[in-house]
Amino acid sequence: MKMWKRFAAVVLTAAAVLLAGCGNVTMLQEYSFGYVQLKTGDSEVYLMSPFDLAHVQRQNGEGMMYVNNDKHINIIVVSEPSSEGTPQAMAEKDVAMLKQTPDITDLQTKVADATVSGRTAVTGVYTYDEPLNGQKASLVVKSLFFEDNGQVWHVMYMYRKGDAMGEEVTNHIFGQLK
Repeated sequence: MKMWKRFAAVVLTAAAVLLAGCGNVTMLQEYSFGYVQLKTGDSEVYLMSPFDLAHVQRQNGEGMMYVNNDKHINIIVVSEPSSEGTPQAMAEKDVAMLKQTPDITDLQTKVADATVSGRTAVTGVYTYDEPLNGQKASLVVKSLFFEDNGQVWHVMYMYRKGDAMGEEVTNHIFGQLK
């Protein structure tokens, strides 16, 4: 009888541990999403993000830059005056720059017109290998280009290929604009 009580206690403890969520952390358990304000000139955009973005004054242009990252995802946002080009031209420039980068190998690009949060946009999906800290890293970059009040915005989401959490976060927030 004593053995059955111990067995029952072990089974109940195991069940409690399993039900308590000792397994993998889900995206919504790890991240709290919100909108961050991006502003340049007369353009003000709100972008969904899993973290705040640091505002960086660009030294080689009139636009602004916002950045942040964690172990799963890097987000970089750059604005340029629309006099510098259209979203399509900026996307083409981005692909050309990647093609000319000597350390990048196995580059695959896909650029398409889109409508994102009611805005006309251009999306880009790039995969490539690049050396990071002396080792080859396979990266996925999803880019979004759109115009707002005299600015062309380029929002870039980057994660390591095979990082399920990075991919899930990117897919959750990609194109979420106000």
